[in-house]
Amino acid sequence: MPDREKKKHWIALLPIYGCFSTGIIYVAVGVIAILSFLKIKHGGAGESSLLAFLNDFVLGKILIWVILLGTISYIAWRIYETIKDPYGYGTSPKGIATRTGIALSTVADMLIAYTAIMSLLGKSHIPENGQPEEQRRLVHLILQKSWGDWAIICTGAVVAVTAVVQLLYGITNGYKERINIGRLRAVEKQLIRALAWLGYTARGIILGIIGFFLLKAGILENAQYVVNTDKAFDFIGDHIGHLYFILVAAGTICYGLFMFALGAYYDPDKG
Repeated sequence: MPDREKKKHWIALLPIYGCFSTGIIYVAVGVIAILSFLKIKHGGAGESSLLAFLNDFVLGKILIWVILLGTISYIAWRIYETIKDPYGYGTSPKGIATRTGIALSTVADMLIAYTAIMSLLGKSHIPENGQPEEQRRLVHLILQKSWGDWAIICTGAVVAVTAVVQLLYGITNGYKERINIGRLRAVEKQLIRALAWLGYTARGIILGIIGFFLLKAGILENAQYVVNTDKAFDFIGDHIGHLYFILVAAGTICYGLFMFALGAYYDPDKG
């Protein structure tokens, strides 16, 4: 029994560490977006660009290692969640759909981990100003294949569906079963609810824009339509309005702060 409890405790640390590292990323991305809007920094409000920027400094490289190990921890936990089902979603159609959504949510984390590894190895060619050159190059190579357009369309569809799931997750308070609610005071519950609602809404909007343009790139077979997080922010500012840009950037910071709160109060087992 002690060995089982020790193993369980070790596994429970994975999402906690992962939440904190994710929080670092999105607070930084939101801050950079606001700095870009104020013309203090030129672009770079994206996960990949952030890592490329950090890689220029010794302390930045250390932070990349922190983010990388945390991201890997979170991926491992999500896989554990999908297989072991600690929250009891079950094998009903709804349960299978929920667990599939959990598995698909690791895709973004895997891309962050991949970029972090490439940055540390000095093989990342992602510019710090947020231009999606590397992503467009990859999509262009895929589109050269006979099946390339459908691969990009399917990827765009998955990202778009993930965006909707993110929106619903925040609106329906789906995060509650992962938080030890009993430890929270009423004001803390309200604060976490606000951070989650704002954060997941902002994240859903950004993913929705990325998914839309991936679909467009696949349908029109043109990689130049591909956007990343930074260019999704630019799309909001240029075509929807500056106020909405600020709101989504602030929401992105809220998402990072929510991840810090989630890590602090994470309940790894509903039982």
